Amino acid sequence: MSKIYGLTGGIAAGKSTILNLFKDHGFQVFDADKVAREVVVPGSIGLHEITEQFGESVLLSDGTLNRQELAKIVFSDSKQLNKLNNITRPLIKKNILETIAEVKKSSNSTISIFEIQLLFEGGYQEYFDGVISLYVRPEVQLDRLMKRNNLTKKVALERINSQMSMDEKRRRADFVVDNSEDLTHLTKQFDRLIAQL
Repeated sequence: MSKIYGLTGGIAAGKSTILNLFKDHGFQVFDADKVAREVVVPGSIGLHEITEQFGESVLLSDGTLNRQELAKIVFSDSKQLNKLNNITRPLIKKNILETIAEVKKSSNSTISIFEIQLLFEGGYQEYFDGVISLYVRPEVQLDRLMKRNNLTKKVALERINSQMSMDEKRRRADFVVDNSEDLTHLTKQFDRLIAQL
């Protein structure tokens, strides 16, 4: 019987890095960010509704979503972020639940990983065989996010604070991986994790 685990963690916790480790070890991996991009492609209901809500300024000249412009609007105003989430979350959830159902139907005894940043916020935990949370110390998270996205401390903190805290995600998870150190440390934790799955 196939198993599927949800993977979550705060922004800049290193989810892409651990997802690549899973991929390299032959696990089937899914990424909610990819789903989120698919539900707002030109011609989609998602993009139409976003444009209706936020105006034409959130579109690039080729008709695709201007993510940077939209981020400026929603990350500094929780009401606007809620409006965006009310449009995209139902579309994303439908797609994710269909994928989980497909995986669980498989008769192969494989293990799949589905990375969802807003896993607990979206109420996805009940659909998985377990939840893995990637943890990183707050000062490391802030430093990584500022460097990775070239953000000021204020903007980086706004993005971090717009999400569920890392401690809360760690508390709710079935498995926790600490990614506050280097790749060698992460790899050791990863090996320990897959032995438990």
